[in-house]
Order: sequence, then structure tokens, then C-alpha cells
Amino acid sequence: MADLPRTGRTGVSAGRLASMAGRLLAALVFLFLLAPLVVLVASSFNPRASVAFPPQGFSTRWYAAVLRSPDWLVSFRLSGLLVLLVVPTTVVLGTLAAYGLVRGDFPGRGLLRGLALSPLMVPEVITALGLLYYLHGLGLIDTVPGLWLAHSLVALPFVVRSVMVSAAGLDPTLERAAASLGASGPRIFRTVTLPLLRPGILAGALLAAVTSLGEVAVTALVAGAHTTTVPLRVFSAVQFELDPSVTAVSTLLMAASVIVMIAADRFARISEVL
Repeated sequence: MADLPRTGRTGVSAGRLASMAGRLLAALVFLFLLAPLVVLVASSFNPRASVAFPPQGFSTRWYAAVLRSPDWLVSFRLSGLLVLLVVPTTVVLGTLAAYGLVRGDFPGRGLLRGLALSPLMVPEVITALGLLYYLHGLGLIDTVPGLWLAHSLVALPFVVRSVMVSAAGLDPTLERAAASLGASGPRIFRTVTLPLLRPGILAGALLAAVTSLGEVAVTALVAGAHTTTVPLRVFSAVQFELDPSVTAVSTLLMAASVIVMIAADRFARISEVL
């Protein structure tokens, strides 16, 4: 009986050590994930014509160089245009598909679900190669419509998946209550279902935008000299020598993504869906 207190203290100490070890491991993992981003952001302010960390001073010369460069500005406009085209396209198609796959009851639903999510399971280079042959036959290589279709195909599964999460949590009694009050099917979907799906829709829109902005593998095979997006220009700039301007571009894109995501989570709580 006299040994029981010592055993209890030993158990508490062991549990505390395990908790501390878990926290330390989690901190190391987060440090490993954030370290490349910190290096990238810090290097973008390096005044010298080289990518160095820690930076040897502080300067915004590379941001000014990017904003004055006609090539970068053309790529920014093209990437922005693609986002404006891809997001509405994938949101409309993905929302309708996700709602039908979750709430519908028809033969082959599982097969259609797998087909809708298949681009997530196929290596991107294979998808890019298939799109190359397909769009070449349609005469859409090195065109904005070709990039629009290609980016939409890659981004659509992310929208479908995020909206499916929201659709799975819908309470069907709300829709039945609206129907009992005389609302038509389209009105129920517009006034009841869509507001409830808003977190998943916004999360899918953000994922589609980020996917389009960061797409390289598909773009490299589908784009051309007249359709060079920002990621493709970044890739070209670091192939042979590391141009410091790419760190400024990457920092700007990362900052824009973080700001939009924080704002969307503030108003729609998309973190519950992601």
C-alpha cells in the first residue's frame, strides 16, 4: 500500500513527459512546414541580385521590378482571367454534381462519384498528356479557352468534394418544411439549400482558385508562348538560374491567398469544411 503514491506520481510524470514530447514533435513538424515559406518571404527583400538567406539588407527592389515588368504583368492578367473563368464554372458544375451525388438515389451513383473525383487519383502528368492530345485535336492549344477547360477539369473535383461535405450535413426536414409551405423545387434549392451549402461552396471556390493559380504540369503542356501563366513563368525563371523576382511573385501570391482565406473563413467558417 505504501508504494501506491509513488506509482501514481510516476504515472503522472510519465503522462506529462509524453504530453511534452507530443507538443515538441508537433512544433517541429510545423517548423518544418513553415521554414521554406519564411525563407522565401525573407529572401524576397534581399537587396542583392541573388536569393540568399538570411538577406543581406532590406529592399523592395524585386517587388518594384515585378510590377514594372511587362512580361510579369501579362502573366498576372492571364492568371487572374483564368481564375475569374474557372471559379464560376467549377462552382456551378461542382455544386450541382455534389448535391445530386449526395441527395440523389439512382443507379450508377457510386460510379459517377468516382468519375467526378477521378482527377484527384490520376497523376497530373497523365491528365496533362491526355488534355494535350484532346485539346490539340480541337485546336485549343495555346489559347485561353484551352487553359480554361484544362484548369476547370483539374479544379472541379475539389469543388465537388467540399460541397459534398456540406451536402452530407444538410437536414432534409428543412427542405420538406419549405415544400409543405408551397415553395417550388427551384425556390427551395435557391432559398434553403444554397445558403446551407455556402461553406462548402466558398471552400470549393477557394480551392479552385488556388489550384488554377498554382497549376504547372497541365499548363506546361497546354499553354504556349502567348499563354504563359504566373506559375509557368516562375517555373521557367528557376530552370537555369534562380531569378530573385520569383520570390517576390511567390510572396505576393501567398499573401493574397492567405488574406482571401482568412476573410472567407471569417464570414462563412470554411475551416469546418476544409
